[in-house]
Amino acid sequence: MIYALRKLIAFVFLGGMFWFIFQDLDNLDKPWFMHALGLITIAFAFFWLLIPMVVVWIRRRRRVRHNRERYAQWLAEGGVKNIKPRPASAGKIATISSIVRDDKVLFHEKGTLYVDLRASAADLAGGTDRPTGRPSDVAFPRFRHRCRVDQRTHCYFTNRGVAFVGKGLDFGILYSDLKSFSVEPGGIVFEAGGACAARLAFTFQNPLVAADVLRFAKEGR
Repeated sequence: MIYALRKLIAFVFLGGMFWFIFQDLDNLDKPWFMHALGLITIAFAFFWLLIPMVVVWIRRRRRVRHNRERYAQWLAEGGVKNIKPRPASAGKIATISSIVRDDKVLFHEKGTLYVDLRASAADLAGGTDRPTGRPSDVAFPRFRHRCRVDQRTHCYFTNRGVAFVGKGLDFGILYSDLKSFSVEPGGIVFEAGGACAARLAFTFQNPLVAADVLRFAKEGR
C-alpha cells in the first residue's frame, strides 16, 4: 500500500510541477520562480516520505482495535468453549487429501495464502504458475518479502495440524512441524519446519480468534 500511495503522490506532484513550469516559461530565470520550485520539491519529498506511512499506521491501528473489540465479544460469548469439532469424513472435507478421515476439524476460514518465495518448499503454493506479490503493509507489516499468492484458499485447523486447500492446492502442516506462529493485524504468519519448511501467511477475519483456536487445537485440549 505504501508503494501505491507513493506512486500516486509522485504522479500528482510531478504533473503539478510540469503544469506550473509550463504556465510560466517566461519566469524560468527569476529567483522567486526557482524558490517556488524548491518549495514544491520540499513539499513533494515530505508528502512522498511521510504521508503513506501515516495512512498505513492509522489503518493498522484501526484494524487492531476492531480485532480486539471482536475478540473481547468472542471471549464474552464463551470463546473456545463453543468450538464444536466436526468429523473430517463428512461432506467436502472428506475429499481433502491433507486431512485424514479420522481427524476432527475445529476451525475453517477462507482467505488469501502467501508463501515466501525464499522458502525451501515454496512450491507448496501450487507451482510457479501462481501469481506473486507482497502482503499488505496494513495486514502484515513484518512480512516484507515477495510471495507466491493464492487468493481463494481454505484454511482448516484440525486436531493434528493446519491444512490449506485451494484450486490445485492441498497440503498440511502437522503441529509437530509447526515451529511457531505470530499474530499480525490481518492474519497469522506460520513458521513450518520438517518436510514442509516454509514461511506462510494467511489472512483471517479476526487473527486473535484464530490464534486462540490454533493454540487450543495445538495443545490438544
